[in-house]
Amino acid sequence: MKAIRADFKALFEQYEAEFLVDLKAVLRVPSVRGVKTYQAPFGIGPKRALETVLSIATRMGFRTGQVGDCVGWAEYGPDESQAPTYFGILGHLDVVDVEDDWHYLPFDLTQVDNFLYGRGVLDNKGPLLSTLFALYLIKTQKIIFKHRVRIIFGTDEESGSQDIPLYLQQEAAPYAGFTPDCKFPAVYGERGLLDVQLSLPITDGSEPQITAIDGQFAKSYLPDHARLLLADGTVKIYQGKKAPSNAPEMADNVLPKLVADASQLTGETGQFYQWLNAKIGNQSTGENLGINFEDAASGALQLAF
Repeated sequence: MKAIRADFKALFEQYEAEFLVDLKAVLRVPSVRGVKTYQAPFGIGPKRALETVLSIATRMGFRTGQVGDCVGWAEYGPDESQAPTYFGILGHLDVVDVEDDWHYLPFDLTQVDNFLYGRGVLDNKGPLLSTLFALYLIKTQKIIFKHRVRIIFGTDEESGSQDIPLYLQQEAAPYAGFTPDCKFPAVYGERGLLDVQLSLPITDGSEPQITAIDGQFAKSYLPDHARLLLADGTVKIYQGKKAPSNAPEMADNVLPKLVADASQLTGETGQFYQWLNAKIGNQSTGENLGINFEDAASGALQLAF
């Protein structure tokens, strides 16, 4: 990666305090998807985050707009009459909900040893606001663009991106663009996502062997604890290490442990868990299912359950 230009580094340092104030304001909005309500199709939190960022962009002097109460944009460069198409920078302001495993306040900005902590610092409020701020610094230098540059603020990425079709109903798609997301600030492509639910009818009456399976489960991460309750009174508790679902190699996933124990049950219930244990188990690349594909650009397939 090339070194940051000295003049832009010095320019950012002049505005660094302002950036951190704005980032803190955005992080303090708990923009977890909620119940649809008036003018907030994905809940109050995502809508508040969108309004907060658009207020910042307006203060910076950008042209701004909002579509469907769920997608906003800020742009710089010639207006639409001079440049009908635009270069897009797409990110999102919604975040995954938090649990009680944070060392710092999740919906705030904390600085420790030159690191920033808070829900959304990496995914995706921090990178998205950094992009807005970079465009603002370019604007302060009165640098002229030949093409429109539009930063698009989504609010439903963590729950399936139902906001983007609403945006595209009213706005043209960009002719090109990138996503400032997570660890490296420019993402040019991502692997596709396939969400599969397996169901098996139990016809032999063996299902009551399991009284309950509980824990904190979500699609966005691999869980670090779970509990299996059996009809004979046996209680099995599993502890592991949580990790994002797109980094299964970092987890000590408790579900394979639960599945291994459940595979000892009898009848069709036991057979179902035996299949899960044999075909998936601790694998995260799908060898036993015959789906362990990979390529140079996106790496190996990732499998999580």
